[in-house]
Amino acid sequence: MALDVARLLADPSHLRDWTQEDLFAIPRPELAAAQLTELRARHAELRPQIRLVDRLAADIAVDNIEAPEDITPLCLPHTTYKSYSAAHVEDQRFDRMMRWLGGLTAHQLEDVDVQGCDSLESWLTALNNQTPLRLLTSSGTSGKMSFFPRSLPEESAMMGWHFLQHAGFRDEADSRLITGEVDYYTLWPVATGHHNMPTLFRLIRELIYPGEEHRLHILGKGHWDTDLMWLSGRLTAAEARGELAQLELTPAMKELQSRLRAQQRQVDGDVEEFLDEVLIKTAGQRIFFLAQYPLLIPFAREARKRGITAQFSENSYVLAGQRSGSKGVIYPDGWYELVKSVVPHEHQAVYGMTELTGSARICSAGNFHSPPWIVTFLLDPDTSRPLPREGVQTGRFAAFDLWPRTYWGGTISGDQVTIDWRGGCPCGRVTHTIYPDIARYANMRDDDKISCSKSPDAYAKAVELSLSIG
Repeated sequence: MALDVARLLADPSHLRDWTQEDLFAIPRPELAAAQLTELRARHAELRPQIRLVDRLAADIAVDNIEAPEDITPLCLPHTTYKSYSAAHVEDQRFDRMMRWLGGLTAHQLEDVDVQGCDSLESWLTALNNQTPLRLLTSSGTSGKMSFFPRSLPEESAMMGWHFLQHAGFRDEADSRLITGEVDYYTLWPVATGHHNMPTLFRLIRELIYPGEEHRLHILGKGHWDTDLMWLSGRLTAAEARGELAQLELTPAMKELQSRLRAQQRQVDGDVEEFLDEVLIKTAGQRIFFLAQYPLLIPFAREARKRGITAQFSENSYVLAGQRSGSKGVIYPDGWYELVKSVVPHEHQAVYGMTELTGSARICSAGNFHSPPWIVTFLLDPDTSRPLPREGVQTGRFAAFDLWPRTYWGGTISGDQVTIDWRGGCPCGRVTHTIYPDIARYANMRDDDKISCSKSPDAYAKAVELSLSIG
């Protein structure tokens, strides 16, 4: 059967017919035509169902998509997913949180019963029990947590690509995760929860290791409930601002703080055992090791103190992360030499956002390449106008994900990115190239407010309108 890119962009279930070689060999004119067709289809299908997008489109008069760039004024800032009032959470007004969430999803939420909800965790449980929504949460380190309105159909799409992108492309490493023949190890400090990482672990258990949960090895064994994350984010943000001493904690927050400290002590106690489990007991085995650098660096320090290094096989797959400074995180001096002395394997990385079902894995030339259902753009950081999709351009990264069917796929990041639209990467992929020097605008300028290119206050106005209805 001939591969049909239009069918793939319209239905993620067809990904099973494709290899990475196929995905990144689609001629640019064919891909551009298929993407434009699907952008028009998403606009027609989802705009009437997503209240916030409908209000925004009406305000700035985006009624037709004649070119891919026409969708960019309808791409939502990453801050949209935390545009609710924090007071509604702290006052347990989950009816108002439902009104806010209802503006971001095609699911009808009017009949969801949240009267008994007295915490974020109970609210998310009510949504799980009564709707197909499976909200993902951010860590909230900025002081306010984001809630992403993903649901069951998008979970399936996301995982299909997660497994395939870590398979082989030409001479690049193949994790063998998709086959289920390798055990999965990770330094993540919690095993379950609504955060995007524990959600990933849940889906790996269900899809790769059904009935063999013991093959998923996580440093942390506990559950990080959303209320703990909420408090942790507030404490982290207050500390960064030098306002920790002034932060007033209610009795309920003090109880959460006590639980948070107990959980951290448990994780600290688990490190010693996990050093042996992942570095020594896997001797000669081929494994999948998820070890993001902010977690791997302190782990490697402990390993160095004991004089141990990874004993798992050379063809194991180590997914570690991006270089120091990417996404605004600065690692300490000598960090790379430290982690390589403990885990001397090739280190893989991905670039993406929780809003998107498809991230980009680093290639053999050290660059990133988005999968074909992610339509990428660069915006002028001051005006939000789309930059030409030709030559080499640097700007704010934005994207439209064509696969979601229950939430809007357009998003604007906080990242400064450089894209070579000419293609021809030495790795062999014919698609455009995302260079690895990625920075956060929030670390480069005092005010990183994102404005719509057609109306300076359009985003805020759309949020306000969507909250006032329903």
